[in-house]
Amino acid sequence: MKILVTGAAGLIGSHLCDELLSIGCEVVGVDNLSYGNKENLPNHENFRFLGTDCTGDFWRLSKTCMCEVSCDCDLSGFHYVFHLASYKKTYPKVDYENKVTSSDVMINNSRMIERILDFCKSDGARLIFTSTSDVYGNHETFKEEDGVFISKTDVERQSYSLVKLFEEQILLNSHSQGDIDVSIARIFGCFSERSNKKWSGGHVPLFIDKALKGEDIIIHGDGKQTRCISYVSDIVDGLVSMMDNFDVCNGDIINLGTDEEMSVLKHAQWIQLLTKSKSKIVFIDEEKAHGKYKDVRRRKPNLEKAKNLLGYNPKILFEESITRVLKL
Repeated sequence: MKILVTGAAGLIGSHLCDELLSIGCEVVGVDNLSYGNKENLPNHENFRFLGTDCTGDFWRLSKTCMCEVSCDCDLSGFHYVFHLASYKKTYPKVDYENKVTSSDVMINNSRMIERILDFCKSDGARLIFTSTSDVYGNHETFKEEDGVFISKTDVERQSYSLVKLFEEQILLNSHSQGDIDVSIARIFGCFSERSNKKWSGGHVPLFIDKALKGEDIIIHGDGKQTRCISYVSDIVDGLVSMMDNFDVCNGDIINLGTDEEMSVLKHAQWIQLLTKSKSKIVFIDEEKAHGKYKDVRRRKPNLEKAKNLLGYNPKILFEESITRVLKL
């Protein structure tokens, strides 16, 4: 099969490319490297890389590869497109390194989904889109069929979840209209040794980096808020299962993650222990950290649909995930 992966140099994208290549697929990866790392990309005869983003008109204007070297690969005839590329949530107000504001996140992600949708329509490719557990906010059931709540729109930090929800809506609209075959994965937190170590990469990679450097591990609020953080291979297994079972999840939303629930404080303590770090755990006031945004107190995926439709079963516990990253 021929597969296009956007965000190919990122955490999930790079591991997904590795897995697709290992099962015999031909893979074209796209990434502008604003968040991804070129070192994450596969070195494989069946992999081609486009060092660009998904917001420009090259989707409409070109069917020729834009690789850095001539490789004669054809940007058409894809069986599947995995759209993982995304501008990330900014923290707290702006990502100063990439100079990305919350409005930039919304505008650029909206532009990308328009280009991806047009591309899949014209090429006839099936689309698997990675959304986020952030769309649930403070939720009770975390079931895909249940509605979500949006805070008042003066809460800047919800910009990321709002645009991901918008992307879900426009894709499912297009599916209902008969324009595209699409399945949506709502990804709960994950990490690996390839995670970026800024806030956009999640708290676990950041905590590991601080622990290894002996710097303070900063927790927002009391640390009792819970998260379910998986090793990336469990997410990749789920995405590949969605491809393999596409007919049963076409036009649907599937949660992917782990149901091993743990407090943020416990994550920090495990990391302290396994790294043998002398870092201190420091708590800062939630309002100082988040402003008007109220942190989610509990985030645990309901995996019933994924298990029933895909046979999905996350395998790796948090302690093992940390030991893999630390290569213990």
